[in-house]
Amino acid sequence: MTFLIIPDVINFILLCYVFVILWRKRNQYHSLLPFSFAVALFSIGRIIDVIMEISISHSSPTFGWKREMFELILTNLGNTSDTIGILCLIFGFLKTIEYQKQEQKRIKELETLLPPCAWCKKYRTDDGEWKPIEQYLYESGASMTHGICPDCAAKMEKGILVKQER
Repeated sequence: MTFLIIPDVINFILLCYVFVILWRKRNQYHSLLPFSFAVALFSIGRIIDVIMEISISHSSPTFGWKREMFELILTNLGNTSDTIGILCLIFGFLKTIEYQKQEQKRIKELETLLPPCAWCKKYRTDDGEWKPIEQYLYESGASMTHGICPDCAAKMEKGILVKQER
């Protein structure tokens, strides 16, 4: 009888070990809830397997039920538990992949931010140096041209007119 439950006990120990590994790496996952449910459901499935193997080895009916009915109920519970556990794992992995994609998008957006000086418009490099924005545009490969916006043109005209009147 004991040799029949050894594989299930080993599986149960492995499931506990997997849960410990998941717990240690919980910062890499958005939520451990689906994985926790999966491990719990797989553990229930293994416990049901052990109960079935023990009940098969005994010849007396359990809870006054016929043996076949008891085994059918336990088999269905074990199979359902395993199936829902697999679905929880799939859901957990999908949510983790979705979360990682969102984080990668956020990181990419943050990496493209340019920290300019609010006063002189120089930008800060990763090394902490402050360089003219024109140098950034040149180094990024962007082509530049020049022009004067209407506001600056109006200011410039006023400045020229004021100088001529003096």
